[in-house]
Amino acid sequence: MLLPENENQRLELLHQYLILDTQPEAVFDDLVQLAADICETPIAVVSFVDSEREWFKSKVGVTESELPRSMGFGTHTILQSEILIISDILQDDNYAKKSFFLSKKQVRFYAGIPLITSDGFALGSLAVMDFVLRHLSLKAQASLQRLARQVIRHLELQRQKIINIKECERTEHALKTSKARLREIIEAIPVPLVISRVTDGLILYSNSEFMQKFRLTTNDLVNRYISEIYQNPNEQKTILATLAQNGSLENYDIQFKRGDGTFFWAITSFQYLNFHNEYAILTVLYDITERKNFEVKLQEENSFLQSIFAGIPLMIALVNTDGKVHWVNQEIQSILGYSLEEYQTRNVLAELYPDPEYYQSVVNFMQSADGYWRDLRTKLRDGRILDTSWTNVKLPNGQVIGIGKDITERKQTERTLKAQAEREQLMRTVAQRIHQSLNLQDILNATVKEVKDLLQVDRVIVYQFAADMSGKIVAESVQPGWKVSLGVDIEDTCFQTGAGADYYLGRKRAIANIYEAGLTDCHIQLLEQFDVKANLVVPILLEVGEEFTGRSLWGLLIAHQCSTPREWKKHELDLLDQLSIPIAIAIQQSSIFQQAQSELAERQKAEIQLRSALAEKEVLLKEIHHRVKNNLQIVSGLLLLQSQTLKEPELIRTLRESQNRIESISLIHKNLYTSPNIGQLNIAEYIYNLATSILISYQIQPGKINLETNIQAINLNVDQAIACGLIINELFSNALKHAFKESQIGKIMIALHRFDNTIEMIIQDNGVGLSDDINWNNTNSLGLSLVYDLVTEQLEGTITIERLHGTLFRIQFPQ
Repeated sequence: MLLPENENQRLELLHQYLILDTQPEAVFDDLVQLAADICETPIAVVSFVDSEREWFKSKVGVTESELPRSMGFGTHTILQSEILIISDILQDDNYAKKSFFLSKKQVRFYAGIPLITSDGFALGSLAVMDFVLRHLSLKAQASLQRLARQVIRHLELQRQKIINIKECERTEHALKTSKARLREIIEAIPVPLVISRVTDGLILYSNSEFMQKFRLTTNDLVNRYISEIYQNPNEQKTILATLAQNGSLENYDIQFKRGDGTFFWAITSFQYLNFHNEYAILTVLYDITERKNFEVKLQEENSFLQSIFAGIPLMIALVNTDGKVHWVNQEIQSILGYSLEEYQTRNVLAELYPDPEYYQSVVNFMQSADGYWRDLRTKLRDGRILDTSWTNVKLPNGQVIGIGKDITERKQTERTLKAQAEREQLMRTVAQRIHQSLNLQDILNATVKEVKDLLQVDRVIVYQFAADMSGKIVAESVQPGWKVSLGVDIEDTCFQTGAGADYYLGRKRAIANIYEAGLTDCHIQLLEQFDVKANLVVPILLEVGEEFTGRSLWGLLIAHQCSTPREWKKHELDLLDQLSIPIAIAIQQSSIFQQAQSELAERQKAEIQLRSALAEKEVLLKEIHHRVKNNLQIVSGLLLLQSQTLKEPELIRTLRESQNRIESISLIHKNLYTSPNIGQLNIAEYIYNLATSILISYQIQPGKINLETNIQAINLNVDQAIACGLIINELFSNALKHAFKESQIGKIMIALHRFDNTIEMIIQDNGVGLSDDINWNNTNSLGLSLVYDLVTEQLEGTITIERLHGTLFRIQFPQ
């Protein structure tokens, strides 16, 4: 079953008409009868389509009052915008299955007009029907549409009546409710209020809060006028005049009189209103007696504080929460030059700090009120800049108290100390450069740059005299835009003719204007070449003679001001004069350095010759070690050949042991002649190679004896290395021969470490152990006797034996 797109809204609107299931009405019945007569049909209905049914409001030729919605044709009609005509339901493919019976007869013909409201919703239909096949003329169709519009018009009239009735009911109910509610609200308001008549001021109504506040009873209010509760009865005229002009009056302070004769202050609001058809005034008040008393007390305290602030030698300002200055004391007015009225009527703060960014930073600092002092540069009314310092304190009400003081003297002292510190730093920097570098040019270049930056002048130069008193500029630092004088040929005969003789005596000059200093023409012409308007000049004097009994004029240190004449300060000239001393020292050191360089060159030649001779000696020593190694290997080879001709095992063993001893010494010489340091031997590599070669010589089966080494990288001289090698050869060989049984898998560990100035060497095995009756002083073992002699005599050390799970030899000797 198809439904309209706005089905939910349509049903909601249908129910608002209150038409469903109502009694028949003559107007609808007449319209239905007229439709049947015009169309000449036995059936005519006005129907409304509900969610589950099609209900007939009026009907002709029908006994049923409703049909299921799925069976009625009203469901289809409300989907149309114009008339729906079905000439033969049984022959129409779209509706054949929807044929239905009315009054027990089958309906064949149907024509329906949708009843569409002004809102565009189809609520039902005006329809005519017949039990036989029919056709409907255009005239009949038009008449049927006019009748449908009459049905809609009548429905709308009925709906409007319903709306009007409901609105009247709601209005009447609301009026009753509002009156009761108004009285409830008025009584519930926790503030005193009273309603009085405008014409004479008679009190018409008051709530219980009002009577309690004024200490009145209901009888006291009978025929009582509003003016009687004012402490000043004339207040009534003022209030009425203001109300007549503005329509309302709010936050008005009035002193009221209670019924017992006492008074209190209240902040009051007045408003016109219609009270029971009388023109009245609503008065609402709030007791502010405590606040008024506090304001009076605060005003007294403010007067007292202002009298105190006036005598404090600090600048004090009170700033409101909106950032406007509320009050300033006399001190701030006299120092900064602005009156209290000017602070209150214009933004003086912006005039004190005209730069926008700086002004905003001051505002932020003031609003933060963090309690810290901040130094500011403040512009006075006369245009002068004053050094001030401020701090801010935020009050509980949000206002800020600014406290300031004039710190001009302190700032001047700080600037003086800063200038002195900068001078001292410059002196330390120059002195440090002299210590760090002996290059005179680097020192001079760095010095003139530092002086230019510190004094903020246009140019600083170092002028050096020649033997004939001609001169040249040897160092310069100049601001961009001014002529560079370094490297320029200077034709100056002033000094050659005797001018500047005072500089020999250490005289220094501060010239504020070259045209007013009495300079010679040749000197002025020289300065004009480089746009000089003012300068500072100090001599650079060198101590001469072995006892420094005299001084010679080496040159001048000069600062130029090129833009304008300049009044020099005494400390500026003193700075330049002080710098001439380290410059003179640097010059003398440079001279000494040059002499030292010459001497060093000679020494380097001699050193080269010595190195050449030493290299030849090293080559010779390496050759000696090489030849010793070769000779020892020849002897070892001869012993090997000799052992091959013998049959006695004891002799063969003896020759092999001698061969191993020779191999251990040969290995040392091999390492020495291949080492870059022919006097020292890296013992770690040597011991590992020696032990490996012994294992090979005894043809030990792989895996039977495990060799472990823990040897620190220590350099030993030739004698110590040979002794250690022979000791390891003897003890390691003895362990291989005697410590392990034929089926036993063993381990031999060799360790060597240095502790302070002592070297400890350990040879340990986990074999069967050494006999307890070994006596170093009386033993038949050549190897052990050799070990003892090497340790005690060659190495000047000690040897101990530990017999625990094998044998451990601990040997200690000084390095």
